Amino acid sequence: MTIAVAFLQPGWADWEAGPVLASLREYFGVQIEIATPSGDPETSIGGILAAADYRFDDPVLSDADAYLLIGSDAWQGYENDAVFSLLRQAHADGKIVAGICGATIALAKAGLLAGKAHTSNGKDWLAEQAPGYAGAEGYVESPRAVVDGRIVTAAGSAPVTFSAEVTRLIAPEASERLDGYVAMFAREFGEG
Repeated sequence: MTIAVAFLQPGWADWEAGPVLASLREYFGVQIEIATPSGDPETSIGGILAAADYRFDDPVLSDADAYLLIGSDAWQGYENDAVFSLLRQAHADGKIVAGICGATIALAKAGLLAGKAHTSNGKDWLAEQAPGYAGAEGYVESPRAVVDGRIVTAAGSAPVTFSAEVTRLIAPEASERLDGYVAMFAREFGEG
């Protein structure tokens, strides 16, 4: 069974987590695990309290197949070498590492965007949040998620294509179905 870990900071964005977690679990049988900074429950922007299975730096997380970092203002200024090391190792092992909105800061600080096409909430914004990050020349202005290898990045305004691209990597056989999903929902969110 495929295991995906969602990293939820305080004030995580409901609209960014909802499409990807629900789709993976309901339609593709992916086991969803939740990690929070301390292992305590965290509340979303919309007031949803998510129970945690693990803390961000729990060693057992290295067993996951996909790492989904959900946006939150709490990623700004976030520093944790153990988490960045986990993400680097996951990437080196060929696992999926995906960040949306503010969580793209963690990918930049971990060095995962070096040599990769990527996007976020704006080129200048990401450069300000992760000064001097390697790979800034690969930034792509895009209303949709950007995939380069097994790295997925998206602005906070692109939850549908973020979900679709993560799912495409986990379940490539669903690619044609996902095209319909994106066509149906992405226009509503301005991602079409």
